[in-house]
Amino acid sequence: MTSPDLERFRAALPASGRLVLCTHRHPDPDGLGAMVGLQHLLEEGLGLEADLVLEGRIRRAENLAMRRLLDIQAMPKGKVDPECYDGVLVVDSQPGFTHTYPPGALPILAVIDHHEPPPGTDPPPPERFVWVDPDYGATSTMVYDLMKGLRVEPDQRVATALFCGVRYDTNDLARGATPQDEEAYLDLLRRADRKILAAIDHPALTRDYFRQMAEAIRCCRIRGPLLITLMGEVTSPEAVAEVADWFVRLEGNQWSLAGGACDGRYQVSLRTDMPGTDAYPVLKAILEPEGSCGGHGRMAGGQIPLTELGLDEVRALVERRAIEVLGLQEVEPRPLAEPRETEAACPPPPSAPAGGGTR
Repeated sequence: MTSPDLERFRAALPASGRLVLCTHRHPDPDGLGAMVGLQHLLEEGLGLEADLVLEGRIRRAENLAMRRLLDIQAMPKGKVDPECYDGVLVVDSQPGFTHTYPPGALPILAVIDHHEPPPGTDPPPPERFVWVDPDYGATSTMVYDLMKGLRVEPDQRVATALFCGVRYDTNDLARGATPQDEEAYLDLLRRADRKILAAIDHPALTRDYFRQMAEAIRCCRIRGPLLITLMGEVTSPEAVAEVADWFVRLEGNQWSLAGGACDGRYQVSLRTDMPGTDAYPVLKAILEPEGSCGGHGRMAGGQIPLTELGLDEVRALVERRAIEVLGLQEVEPRPLAEPRETEAACPPPPSAPAGGGTR
């Protein structure tokens, strides 16, 4: 695990001016938290103003609640005027990832991320600050450590945002967490707004959410230790990750692979609680060369463009490769929910007595 080079970080930034902060498309709590924390650090510690740019819609209920309750203001990439800014900082992602497109016509001054670098990445320009360390459980922890090094204290709002980043990417320290993640988690929890945290954790859910989960249950097939849920069109890329997260909780140890089409791409998420396993190389073998992915530890995500291949072709490709990579060719699939189970769980309602209701 590495520590931030504070002098190199300072040297990569202008002495004054305005910067752009961005992350990957459809940002999650870690990307949002890292941007909010870095914005605070730049303004309070270095006297630099910074604006956030978000690309892609945020549609997962928890992420929407986080943005709304913490008043995370951002602008679309198309509204960035290069004449008004001095450069870009990328957090929780890297320029080489296919889901990350920093605003053009501006130099990338810094990259802070905890994911494995994209394969074949060219060396960055020497003047760019690059701190990439997959040993961290969350990029928000890296921003917290950078704030500590520069002696910048987070206020309650910033602490709440950073805490969300750490807690969701490490599953409350249960997944890939380091001592640094634990320190950040405990200190930020002490500083955070507990009522906002509770509201983010339990947002109101739409009927579309429950329809999506019902479809996921119908689609899910079990092949030995693999739960594979390859849906058609989905409401959002976040829905795919949520389904993968949901099914990996099935009792026992397994792989949970979920997919769904959205925004011209087939989004795929992989989760595992199998001891000693790493999701990223497995998903990489499933998606490449047609698609790309990123991830670390027990979670990974990626996509295949729906351009040369159609939806049904991509679903067949993902299923075939997943079975091959995990060596499950001889295992017959079975549905997650047998028809008799769903029928038994939903008996017809009894007829109401004539002339009255029940008390």
